[in-house]
Amino acid sequence: MAENGQATMSHAEQMAGGNNISARIDRLPLTRVQWELAILVEITWGFIIVDTDGIGARLYPIVWRPMGTIGTNEYAVIQALQVGLGVLLGTYLMSFVAEKYGRRPAILLSTALAGLCLWPFAFVTTFWPLVIFSVFSTLGVGGIVATHAVYLSEMSSHAVRNKTLLTAQASTALVGVVIALTARFMMPEYWKEFVWLGVLVQAFVLLPVLYLRLPESPRWLETHGFHDKADRVLKRLEARVEAIAGKLPAPDIRVGQIVQAARGQLMEILTNPTYRSRSILILVCWLLAYPGIVYGPGAFMLVYMRDHGFEVEFFFTLAMIASAVSFVAFLVNARFGERIERKDVLLLMAGVFAIGCLMIYLYPTPIIMSVGYILTRVGAVLFLFNLYNYTAIAFPTRIRSVAFAWTDGLGHLGAWAGVTSLGPLYQMGPNHMGWLLFIAVPGALLPGLLIYLFGIKQSERVLEEVAK
Repeated sequence: MAENGQATMSHAEQMAGGNNISARIDRLPLTRVQWELAILVEITWGFIIVDTDGIGARLYPIVWRPMGTIGTNEYAVIQALQVGLGVLLGTYLMSFVAEKYGRRPAILLSTALAGLCLWPFAFVTTFWPLVIFSVFSTLGVGGIVATHAVYLSEMSSHAVRNKTLLTAQASTALVGVVIALTARFMMPEYWKEFVWLGVLVQAFVLLPVLYLRLPESPRWLETHGFHDKADRVLKRLEARVEAIAGKLPAPDIRVGQIVQAARGQLMEILTNPTYRSRSILILVCWLLAYPGIVYGPGAFMLVYMRDHGFEVEFFFTLAMIASAVSFVAFLVNARFGERIERKDVLLLMAGVFAIGCLMIYLYPTPIIMSVGYILTRVGAVLFLFNLYNYTAIAFPTRIRSVAFAWTDGLGHLGAWAGVTSLGPLYQMGPNHMGWLLFIAVPGALLPGLLIYLFGIKQSERVLEEVAK
């Protein structure tokens, strides 16, 4: 029973040592306590990625290009710096913070950077200042990328991890609906106000809520020797869960030992044959996917539609519909839970994305364009989040943040180089075939096939066991 708001520990729990924290987290039933943490973090991800990370792709075709201040190749450079160098620096900076100071400070700092560094886009419309601000504006983007899946994978039990992650991540699709709806009515006339609205939501709404409601990861505390604090944080979570679900079952302390962190985490990744092979595979997939299925469609999709005579209102209306369909797709994926392997989903979503690209290339008519665009969005977002989750769960807690930065973070070099090349590729071949072919084949199908053939199985396995 719980006394004075604290969950009681059995003698077995007290004697469990390093196994205690992991086993106690894995016995927690899924309640609104976990849902609150997961949805809050993912809504933050949604606003940072869709709003801050996507601001260049939104402003170029309807503000910068009509004003004649930015050309196609210059825009490709700006976009590449946003999704490449800025995110890369942010990923490594925040992974250092997440590893040394905790997951919570890293998420808070990422949110602050993403919101506060967005405001210059309301004033600047010339190339070189945009080059500089494109890097600063996405430091927070890299931070939330490097921390959200890491944090949530450590806060959920193995039995419901996939369900919790993907269902909460579905909230990012709803964020996409809200932002697309707002852009539909504000752009292009009120584009400055649109930018300021993003600053307000991220820096002055989400940041205070995160500060008040987000606890530190007990797994991180345990790996860094803060055993008493890990116990206190977890006791508060257990008490909240017990108030909803009743007395908790005894933890199974036979599995799931958390190994304390030591210096040289990156060296362990590079020298340990298991982690080295995993990290190389995941890194190659990120290097291909970032300029392809992840950032490739967004970089020029609005430009592509404008070049085919579609109005801005059509694009943002379609974006709302695509986000709503993506929300349903997230829930369907989550419904399968741990019964389906993430690497299988990755290959399937790469195929869905490639089919969508083929449709909008062959038949850029309103109906086919709409269906094809929706398929690319569903394929892209589910591929992205499943690869996020796959990456985070592939490594143990003591090196998880560093490994995520090493693979996902370094993968943004692919975005930097690849998105820069999208400008010339967009202008290559009939009906911009170079762009669509690049993002569909090496940018989606190849990484999906690689992870399917050589990736590890993760479903229905304890976090500390699958990450060994």
